[in-house]
Amino acid sequence: MAALLLTLGAVALVFAVFVQTRASDTADTAVPIDPNNAGPDTVLAGAAGLGISTPIRPASLSGLGYHPEGESLAAMDPRGENLSANAVLGLLSRGDTPEQIHYYVMDAAGREGPRTGALDVGAATGTTVYAPVTGTITAIRPDPMVENANVVEIKPDANPNVRVNVSLVKSDGNAGVNDSVTAGITELGTVADSAEILDPQLSSYTTDAGNHVTVSVSG
Repeated sequence: MAALLLTLGAVALVFAVFVQTRASDTADTAVPIDPNNAGPDTVLAGAAGLGISTPIRPASLSGLGYHPEGESLAAMDPRGENLSANAVLGLLSRGDTPEQIHYYVMDAAGREGPRTGALDVGAATGTTVYAPVTGTITAIRPDPMVENANVVEIKPDANPNVRVNVSLVKSDGNAGVNDSVTAGITELGTVADSAEILDPQLSSYTTDAGNHVTVSVSG
């Protein structure tokens, strides 16, 4: 029995190394989304009865990474292929999509809450940020993480009981409180330079500094 257990353990170890290698190889070649097959309001995930559209135009995306960010956030149901190692086990993976969406479920790094409670959407500093849902802006407040960046809070038409937050946005004054916004169309501002102050976790999954905006849904 002991010999059998040792053999099974060795097989499991080899399989784990193979999985990690394949995941790394895939990460080197995959893009977050295929801009040739994706529209400006491509839905990246579902949450609280909403479709969360990409706040960054597909051609400008550098990476997509989910992570916890508190117990008050709703878990998102990602669309696309999970490039994390646990994708082989079928965890949080919804398979391929016409837009060829690829994402990561990043390490919790000590944070609590749903593993897919927040979505980092990577793009270079200065890239235009668009509304991820259709609704009304209810607040624009300073982002506590980065100076001169804001959190834009939106009340979605599809579920007025929740709020969709887009953080790390450098506001340009074009979108204000009580303004109506349309998913994938209305400009909220631009991507702030968080990498200048922070060490974005997303940079471990991209080829750049990891600048991004973060989308979350709260009750």
